[in-house]
Amino acid sequence: MRLSKIQKDILFVLFALEQKGKQEPVTGMNLLSIINKGSSSELYDTNFRTSCHTLNSNKLVNKYRTSSLKLAWTLTEAGRAIACIIFNERS
Repeated sequence: MRLSKIQKDILFVLFALEQKGKQEPVTGMNLLSIINKGSSSELYDTNFRTSCHTLNSNKLVNKYRTSSLKLAWTLTEAGRAIACIIFNERS
């Protein structure tokens, strides 16, 4: 699978949050906010959600629902391995 820039950003942020000790799923809007803060151009939520669902269908992230029914995401083992490579390239 060829990863888009958005998908790489998602994996990078999820991995970075795990490295800081955050083990629970990250809500989609929080994830989008973090990505947009570090970007020079704003990422639209529709493109972001499509990228998250594509990563999920390729078994790189797990999808959850919070108690308030918001979508949340975590890395799978396969996603973590790819995210580690992306993280090391960017760090």
